[in-house]
Parts: sequence; C-alpha cells; structure tokens
Amino acid sequence: MSTFRDNYGNIVVRKDGDRLWDNSGNWVYEIRGEYIFDTVGNRVFELRGDYIHDNYGNRVYEIRGNKVFDNSGNWLGENY
Repeated sequence: MSTFRDNYGNIVVRKDGDRLWDNSGNWVYEIRGEYIFDTVGNRVFELRGDYIHDNYGNRVYEIRGNKVFDNSGNWLGENY
C-alpha cells in the first residue's frame, strides 16, 4: 500500500491496488486503466499522460515525478 501526502506531510489518501482510500478507511476512488471512478461507478477523472482531466476535458492536475500540482503550479501533494 502506498500513501499520498499533502504539502504539509499529512497522509491524505492511501492506494491499495487500484483503489484509493481516505484516512477513515473509506474507499473513495478506483483507477481503471486511464480513468478514475468514484464508489458508485461515475467517471470523475481521466489520466492523459502527465495530466489529470475532469469529465469536461479540463486539465485539473499535473503529475511531475511523484508530485501533483494544480493548474497554477501549486504543489498539492506527494507519494512517498
């Protein structure tokens, strides 16, 4: 299991296999191929190379190495 931390070092999400879990142990997202779905099966994000897009095609996040940034270049979190 890997963890994703915010820029303060707090664990915000745990990844186990293709599922992402919050700190309370609730399953929040599932990665299937290049798409990310919520727990009821709705597609919420799409992975396109180093970018994450919403369902409207808008780029919302960028992955650089093991860090995630928003569209303004702010560092949001990191996978340790």
